[in-house]
Parts: sequence; C-alpha cells; structure tokens
Amino acid sequence: MPRNRFIDPTLWLRGLALVGIAALGLVTIVGSGGGSLGLPSDCPPGMDCSAPPPTPAANVQPPYITALVGTPVSYSAETSNVSGAITYQWSRSTDGGATYADIPGATGKTYSLASVNLADDGAMFKVVVNGGLSALSHLAVSAIPGLVFEDGDFQATDWLVTPFAIPGASAPVHSEERVATGGNPGAFRRMVFEIAPQTIAARVFYTSLVAKYDPQTQGAIYVIDYAEDGISLQENRLTSTQSAMLLEQSGRRYIANIRDSAVGYLPTQWSAIESRSSLLAQDFNLVDGPACQPGETCPDFSAQGAPMRFGYWRISSGVQGVPIAHGIDNWKVTVWRR
Repeated sequence: MPRNRFIDPTLWLRGLALVGIAALGLVTIVGSGGGSLGLPSDCPPGMDCSAPPPTPAANVQPPYITALVGTPVSYSAETSNVSGAITYQWSRSTDGGATYADIPGATGKTYSLASVNLADDGAMFKVVVNGGLSALSHLAVSAIPGLVFEDGDFQATDWLVTPFAIPGASAPVHSEERVATGGNPGAFRRMVFEIAPQTIAARVFYTSLVAKYDPQTQGAIYVIDYAEDGISLQENRLTSTQSAMLLEQSGRRYIANIRDSAVGYLPTQWSAIESRSSLLAQDFNLVDGPACQPGETCPDFSAQGAPMRFGYWRISSGVQGVPIAHGIDNWKVTVWRR
C-alpha cells in the first residue's frame, strides 16, 4: 500500500452504505419467499444445482508477531474445508519473502522458536499444507521492551471525543458513558451514535489524553501493536460498526489499515475485534487533516518525528434516527523501538 495514502471519507462511507443496502436487499429477497439470493427453488431436470464444495483454505495464527529478544514465539497452522490426513511443511525467508528454505523437522501443525534474537527480526514463516495450500506470518523483534499505553476503565477526563462531519453535512449525534460493570471484565465505555441528515454513517474520533509519545525524546518507533475488545449492544443486525486504531500527529489523524478483514458487525458478546501487531508507519492511512507534502513522511516514526497521541475511531452505518449502541474495553497500544 502506498505511503501517505489519503482515504476519502465519502468513499469509505459509500462502502458502508453498500453493506447496509446489501443487507436490506437480502432480507427482502429471503422474506419474499423467492429463495436464497432470489434464485428459483426448483432445479431444471438434468442439471446439478447443488452448491459447489467450499474452497479449502489455510492461514497462520498469528499472522504478525512482535517479540522481545529472548522470548519464545509460536505459530499454528489453521485450515478449513480440508478433509482427510493433513501434512505440513514450515519454511523460512530472510529476504522479504523472495525465497524460502524448508525448516528441517518442522512438519507439524505448530512451529515454535524457543528464544528469538535480533537475527530473527524481519523473518517470514510459511506453512505449506498438503503440498499446495500455503500461508504466511511475519516476525518483528526488538531488544527494548515495548512501551504500553492501555485503558480498561475509561474515565471521561482521560479522553477527547471529536465527531467528524463531512463537508456540507452535520456532525453525527453521539453520546458516551462509563459503565461500571458488564465490561470484559469490569468497567467499559458505552457509545451511542445517530446518523445525521444528509449522511450515511456516523464517525467519531476518540483520543487518549494520557497516551502520548515523543520520538525526539523517547526514541524512533519501529512498530506498534494494537488491541481492543468490542461489542454490539443491540440486536438490530441492519447496523454495522467498525473500529480501528487512531494516531494523531502534526494536526493529522491516521487510522491503521485493515489487513485481512472487511467491514462487519460487532459481535453481541465481548470479542477481541481488533488485534494488530507490527504496524509500520506505512500501515496508517491519513483520514483527516492536511495532505502530506512531497518529501514529508506521514506519519513520522523517526527520531525527528513530532509528538503523537493514540486512540481509536468508531464508524457506524445504519438508518438515520435509529440509535446504534456499542462498547469498547481493554484498549491497548504497545510502542516498540529498536
């Protein structure tokens, strides 16, 4: 993905609208008795109308790991729609994935390193399943313990709340409250959005007033890990809420990109909806503030970078005037240096 990419808010919101439209359309088709996706329920004579078999797939969990020198790391190969006996072969790349060398004896479902060192930094691991399916994972290693910012209590005085308004439209109606019980566990933050007229989604930035980092005094940033738990607080499935890490620097706001998931519903039970490791500067997309100028690094993780603050954003789509309630807990940012 190109560095300094600016995400047009209207395009993002239109994408969310399509999700909602598709959901509404599916409900209409199924409810009308027309069969799945509007197709006839009867199969013409002589034709096989059965659904095709599901596609086999494989992945490595976790797909990204950031680790401190001297600590162990473990990978697990996960498969779906694969039947019968399964074989595994793990391999390693030290040139960014250009070439891989099989790891002798690494033929099980899992693969582990007992104690990583700086020579493991940047390594990529691949597992080949049944001689065909393959999946990758990336490893980042630091000799300095990560600096952790986290909040599972959500006192209102610790956070700045900023609704985002599309030019020519009103900002979304929103409310926030700290709920003492019912989190994962204990206290959590409850948010309620209403979509403003002339818009198709509600977006709000949440900036921690205590999670601050200054590269000029604390050192250049190598990578950032991010995690949060989320929940939908309503049964209405015609709404969608997405969350992402927020980074603010030099009057600009960035969000961490989505590596391998699409816009979808928050679950109705607490779940680790966001967990991303080894985020580089180029893994953040500019969503608010002035465009990055030629020769400028945005965001700037170097030792010359301006101070930054961390947080999260939420964007919800649904029906205007219908409240969209959701929660967050166990918000965590880990800054890793070399």
